[in-house]
Amino acid sequence: MADLGTRNRLLLAVLSIAVPAMGGQQPLARRFRPAAEERYQVTVGVKAETHTVSTAAAGGETYVTPVVHAAEVSLRWRSVKRILDLHGDGSADTEETITPAAGCQQARQPEGRSDPRLQSSLEAVCAALLKAAVLRAVEDPNGLLREAPASPLCDLGEAGPQLLALWLRRAIRPSVIFPALPFEAGAKVERPLRPGEPLRNARGSESAEWLEAREESPSAALHVVQHLSWDGGAPGAADAQPGQEEFFADSLTTVSLLDGGVLRASRSASRATSHRMDAVPGLPVPPEFSSKLTVSVAVERLP
Repeated sequence: MADLGTRNRLLLAVLSIAVPAMGGQQPLARRFRPAAEERYQVTVGVKAETHTVSTAAAGGETYVTPVVHAAEVSLRWRSVKRILDLHGDGSADTEETITPAAGCQQARQPEGRSDPRLQSSLEAVCAALLKAAVLRAVEDPNGLLREAPASPLCDLGEAGPQLLALWLRRAIRPSVIFPALPFEAGAKVERPLRPGEPLRNARGSESAEWLEAREESPSAALHVVQHLSWDGGAPGAADAQPGQEEFFADSLTTVSLLDGGVLRASRSASRATSHRMDAVPGLPVPPEFSSKLTVSVAVERLP
């Protein structure tokens, strides 16, 4: 079995907090009940944007006009998570059945901003995600999943490493990785991220914080933020100026204090790339091109 929390060092860097517990208090943990069944609605949105400029010369002057193109799709499915068997270490065999609830929905863009190529690529992503499936895994009390076999990454068109695809594979699941952090409102931990190869020059940080949740049932909210930036290669000639890459993820998950199960979650992550274009006569600095891909996930537990 492949452990989604440990099989890839890069995945660990963007999905988990691993720090010692403090003050003698116990971290929150998942408590499974035999034959329990949980029902969820999962909504996923994917948005792509590109920002560049067009130039025109008139009267000896060079004029610059911003050009923005965007595309956006959304999809939704129902998920039924069943506890099949319990193990002595507190982990459980789980089965998650995914049933599409609606087709891919396209968001309309303002006039002049739509891009057929962007839209076509996002529709392909949507079609790949919107499939019926049965996912089996072993989930431990800390929320780590070991799937057999591991679900494939969705091709989001990323240059390697596929941080956004790795994040998405975990974010759509109705579970959460609990930090080794004392469970009390306001408890927070921050640490730097140093993922190593293949992002040796990357720099970033992550934080986790327990918050009070406004729910009828006893609950708490876990807020996790990850940020990573690094120097990326620019497309085109070998002597092109290097670009910048940035990954940012923000997750707020409300969990039950009775069993640690997810009640609702709002999760989003983005990957942005920017680089200088070829120099344009009349401009003091070369114009910049940037692109951004954003994925949002909403998980809602159903009665």
